[in-house]
Amino acid sequence: MKRIETKAVKKKIAVLIEEKLKDIDLELHAIEYRKESDAQILRIYVDKETGVDLKVCSDATRIIKNLIEENDIFYDFLEVSSPGLDRVLTKERDFVRFNGSKVKFKTLQLFNGSKKVAGILRDYNEKEITIEKDGQIITIPREIISIVRLDPDE
Repeated sequence: MKRIETKAVKKKIAVLIEEKLKDIDLELHAIEYRKESDAQILRIYVDKETGVDLKVCSDATRIIKNLIEENDIFYDFLEVSSPGLDRVLTKERDFVRFNGSKVKFKTLQLFNGSKKVAGILRDYNEKEITIEKDGQIITIPREIISIVRLDPDE
């Protein structure tokens, strides 16, 4: 499957499932749709303020599976899970929820001598993210950030 087709499928899946997940108080965190070892894998990451457990994943799986199959979206394996303790922060709601938490970044170019930066998330906007590291405030331009994750190794 071509990359553009994968994006289109992911968008279609998001439209199909997002409202149904909201009905059971879940947020759609991310979708992965890709080939792995000759199998088409569909991974759906769901989240909620109170956390995600096995029952939540089972309930979400039933809803998602029915919607995906009704709309003839091909997959070999479906996985529904929590984004995990080291989740990627991508949406504004992620930055709001985890403001004050320890985060780690990877950058596209050296920033203060490294491509990896960690600290406490203090502020964010569409242009930059501010962290506190060793008592100092550091502002990192978003254009050089490749990924932001929670850092559970606090």
